[in-house]
Amino acid sequence: MEGKEYVLGVDVGGTKIAVGLVSRDGEIGRSRRYPMDRSDQEHTLRSIRDAIEDFMERERPQIKAIGLGLVGRVDTAGGIWSRAVNLSLFQPVPLGEELCARYGVPVSLDNDVFSAAQAELLFGMGRQSKDFLVLNVGTGMSIGIVSGGRLVRGAGNVAGEAGHTVAGVCERTCKCGRAGCLECFCSGGGMIERARELLPDYPKSTLASLPAGELHSVSIFAHARRGDALAALIARDAVDGLCAGCCNLVSLLNPQWIVAAGGVFREASLIETIEGYVRKYAFSSSLMDFKGVRLSALDPAHAGLLGAGAVGWRPFE
Repeated sequence: MEGKEYVLGVDVGGTKIAVGLVSRDGEIGRSRRYPMDRSDQEHTLRSIRDAIEDFMERERPQIKAIGLGLVGRVDTAGGIWSRAVNLSLFQPVPLGEELCARYGVPVSLDNDVFSAAQAELLFGMGRQSKDFLVLNVGTGMSIGIVSGGRLVRGAGNVAGEAGHTVAGVCERTCKCGRAGCLECFCSGGGMIERARELLPDYPKSTLASLPAGELHSVSIFAHARRGDALAALIARDAVDGLCAGCCNLVSLLNPQWIVAAGGVFREASLIETIEGYVRKYAFSSSLMDFKGVRLSALDPAHAGLLGAGAVGWRPFE
């Protein structure tokens, strides 16, 4: 670590907080993980403050800035965490101003989806392309859009909600209230929920014998390959939805690459299947620039921390 400059990255998730040092070239120095108490807004904020304070006291690092990757809605310009329903945060919090006053360095905040895209832009795909999409399919589903080397945010800083687009594959009702959103049957969370909903109709499904902690997208794809009817239905719809969604994204946004990230892409066959579908059905003019679908080269174990670090480096661009 000697001679390198670092920012402090703070990756705030639903169940844990990762805090660590991230260099300008994407090297992670010391890092620690902390529990998240999301029982109410006060406990959520206390968890974050305590995690940062503990890390700073234990490690006593020299840092140039602090970057936070946060779930929910974030006012990046104002340094305000506006809302995060799944973390019981309903009132806006000027977290950037607070932490800047406490630690005396620039503080930047961003949504976790945009953080992931900035990590790819700074440490990953951005080193070879200026036009790409970061498709993250894990518990949920979203995209980060990079065009001309810049992140596309939209009017309200919520661009990229690909999980709430509809492809006509499945009519399951999404948590947002609409029917057929890709996230509710293509994401890992959606696949698990759908399996639980349909198990009573498939009493002989081998998925029924799985312990609760072993029912996930990887096991559903595995049981589908072994011929389980329920797993095959869920897997087929998920693949069809992802293929149609990516085809639409390429036709609409004209990227060179789709960078695949998130737990659902542990199913190795997905990359080739999606790319083949896109090349067959996307708009021909968009395909002239399209180079393919590639699994993210960033370490998935530290992707969130790298994203927070990329946010921290933003003032020095």
